[in-house]
Amino acid sequence: MNRMFNGFIAKFSSFAAVAALALCACGNQEPAQNKTPAKTGEQAAEQAAEQPATSKSLVVFYSQTGSTKKVADAFQKARNADVFEIKTATPYPSTYDSTVAAVRSQRENKQWPALVNAKADLAKYDTVFLGYPIMFGTFAPPIYSFLDSNDLSGKVVVPFCTYGSGGRKASAAELKTLEPNASVTLAYGISNRRISAEGADSVVSAEVEAFFADLEAGKTEEMLMGGYSEQRPLTAEDSAVFVAATKDYGYLSLKPLSVSTQVVAGTNFLFTCEMKAFGGPATETKVKIFRPLPGRGEPELIVVEK
Repeated sequence: MNRMFNGFIAKFSSFAAVAALALCACGNQEPAQNKTPAKTGEQAAEQAAEQPATSKSLVVFYSQTGSTKKVADAFQKARNADVFEIKTATPYPSTYDSTVAAVRSQRENKQWPALVNAKADLAKYDTVFLGYPIMFGTFAPPIYSFLDSNDLSGKVVVPFCTYGSGGRKASAAELKTLEPNASVTLAYGISNRRISAEGADSVVSAEVEAFFADLEAGKTEEMLMGGYSEQRPLTAEDSAVFVAATKDYGYLSLKPLSVSTQVVAGTNFLFTCEMKAFGGPATETKVKIFRPLPGRGEPELIVVEK
């Protein structure tokens, strides 16, 4: 992936209106079984070098409550991309419990919602920024509907999401499985609480730019975990930070087992935890918490990597 994204750097920097992380766009839609094989990183880099500076990118997103739209707007502004908003023919119910019931039924029956605009004109785009809220640990059902109606073969697909507690990595992994002939990158994610907080626009804008810098540098999930100390037993201070940041996430039944830290403008804590979400079986997960510098706010849960 390093060589592939190094090939994309020139396009990111040379034309602000372009997110050309790209492979050659497909001119025709084909059935899923006839999708062309994925190119190697070397082939992608070579082809990217041949792309004209006017290559375009497209932000495709579904937003139920407006949170994901805020992130989509940040991606669009960062790369001056075109926008395609996925809209369902029948909106989800207005209450949380009713939406949960509707989504659970759709997932159990694999009956994805009908869309007002199922088909997007993807032929002229190299890169697709695909955004969605996390529902039941992965992307919302309308994304399945979109994927069923569109061929992303040969595209660079950059996922981004909003979530209650997590689902960023799991949704990107599922996307890679469903679209094996696309080049699916690292995913960006932000919690609904953070995207709804005061000053969220500037926070998201800065994070999105940092995210693009990570893509350009060819960073992997493992590389992003660099800079943390070794995992160690919790101190009383660590435990206090964990309790303060997770007090509103009782439904996850998180039990911290060990922790590592990273000093930034404040401190990042990466807790290894046992999780029994919604009374389910125990699983091991990572919980990232940020504690600002003294006097600048309380510890905040950033993500549960699940």
